[in-house]
Amino acid sequence: MGSLGTTHSLMFCLFSDGFKMFVVSRCDFNSTELKDIKYMRSYYYNKIEVTRFDSDVRKFVGFTDFGVKQAKYFNSVPGRLATLRAEKERYCQHNIGIWYSNFLSKSGECAGLCDIIRCSC
Repeated sequence: MGSLGTTHSLMFCLFSDGFKMFVVSRCDFNSTELKDIKYMRSYYYNKIEVTRFDSDVRKFVGFTDFGVKQAKYFNSVPGRLATLRAEKERYCQHNIGIWYSNFLSKSGECAGLCDIIRCSC
């Protein structure tokens, strides 16, 4: 999906003996329509993405041996999946209406983005 915007939200960050664990949620979107929005929550350990929930897949996917085990466990908890599936609408769509309106002015003008695009060519 081509994206007009991406938002990121750092959920938490834990440090232990030099290792870092953190969770990042993000919304990729190219309009305010629910079908054009993708919600993802990624779990990282020591800078490596271990597992991810993806609203298009509608479940967790693991990227390491540990992540595959975590994904299997997370996918076995129906309440956790239901909560994350709802985030696309609850968090992303609600806020994207606000974020998206900042990209485009109500008059249809470029709202300053045209100058940025012209300068980057």
